[in-house]
Amino acid sequence: MKQFFKKYYLAVIAAVVVIAALAIAFFSGGNVEQAKKAAQAATETVVQTTVESTIAASTVETTVAVTTQPAATSPTNPSTTVAPTQPATTAATQPATKAQPVTEPKKDKYNTDPVPSGKPAPVEPQEQEIKDEALKCTISISCATILDNMDKLDEEQWELVPSDGWLLKPITVEFQKGESVFDVLKRVCMDKNIHLEFTYTPLYNSAYIEGIGNLYEFDCGANSGWNYKVNDWFPNYGCSRYEVKDGDVIEWLYTCNLGYDIGGGPVNYSE
Repeated sequence: MKQFFKKYYLAVIAAVVVIAALAIAFFSGGNVEQAKKAAQAATETVVQTTVESTIAASTVETTVAVTTQPAATSPTNPSTTVAPTQPATTAATQPATKAQPVTEPKKDKYNTDPVPSGKPAPVEPQEQEIKDEALKCTISISCATILDNMDKLDEEQWELVPSDGWLLKPITVEFQKGESVFDVLKRVCMDKNIHLEFTYTPLYNSAYIEGIGNLYEFDCGANSGWNYKVNDWFPNYGCSRYEVKDGDVIEWLYTCNLGYDIGGGPVNYSE
């Protein structure tokens, strides 16, 4: 009731004025028409004032409501709220993220990847220094993987494969300090009358082992060939660049599956 009176009190006052003007005119014998006109004018003034006051009050209420309105709920996602006065963030306002350059390991001039930590670095054949100091190492030659892949080998070559896979069982041999794995292999094959064929590959600055015991690369499939291992590590450079140390264990192994069947791989058969 209080709110109604507060909102329309000017209209009530206008009605009271009209009634009072008519009453005075009637009882005093005055001009009723003039009293009506005066009352009507007063009423219009009061009504206009009331309307303007109502509009102003409504505007104030609306302004307050907008100012204090909580964050709206997104129409597409009820769980997401959107601040009404928050400006949209565009991609142009986001700072650009600069991609970090990827540093590739540097290869040497013979296309060799960095040598793992703790492993011996290659020694170039042209820098080789052989000293008259006898040392010892162990060497062996195996083609045992072919035994499981005889169907890939030409029948004419079957007789080249020993029943146990050994072309040379592990033996201890002497070498001179400074010699390479390739040097030791050549001497042993000559001493044991084992066929050995090789060429030199300038790209890798190393000897390329084409065949041992008349078994060549690709003889037992597209992924077959010879590789070497020293102290259970497959070096990532050629046998002419690996300087043998006293007590080293050298293994020459034939692979039929890119080195995976001999515990390494993939391997580079030119080394």
